[in-house]
Amino acid sequence: MIPNYEKLYRGVSHAAWAYFFLYFNVNLNTLNILPNFVCYLLLWSAIGCLEEEERDLTLLRPLCVLLGVWAGADWVFTLFGGTLDGWFPPVDLLISVADIYFHFQLFTDFAQLAARYQPPGVALDRRLLRLRTVHTLLLTVFAVLGYCFPNGAQFTFPGGSLPEGVVTVLLLGMALAAMLVALMLMFGLFALRKCFLPTEEET
Repeated sequence: MIPNYEKLYRGVSHAAWAYFFLYFNVNLNTLNILPNFVCYLLLWSAIGCLEEEERDLTLLRPLCVLLGVWAGADWVFTLFGGTLDGWFPPVDLLISVADIYFHFQLFTDFAQLAARYQPPGVALDRRLLRLRTVHTLLLTVFAVLGYCFPNGAQFTFPGGSLPEGVVTVLLLGMALAAMLVALMLMFGLFALRKCFLPTEEET
């Protein structure tokens, strides 16, 4: 089968911009005007463009719908001054697990796509896999902390609690690391997109 480079380019483009909506927030009061559910709409479109080339992506469609509906519902609740966070902790945990698996497998598939189409000596696939692993670890840590310590900075243990200043520094460091990894993943997808440009358009 001859690859449809235009379709592959469009699919990877949608995926790259999806992560812009996922990781960048512009708030008016409490309302994010770059809503997360747009990320999953774009990823749904990306899967449609890429699934003929990477069959495993089709298996992610149900999770994409679940996460998109949850993000959309949370955005609507926020619009009216509410939130779904902490509403029912077991559901929060289920959504967190689905979210971690979805993005892990999605970037695994992107790495396989990169391995197939990247120029010789580029190793974009290995870079995406390394970033995917770090991204997954950070998502897991944030999910565990959010589930075990719902009161945020009140990290209380049987032997006492961490000073609030220490907790703030740790969380800020982790947040900055997560943002850096997210940016690198997004740039990695834009780099992958270049693999599908016609030769005469590459710069």
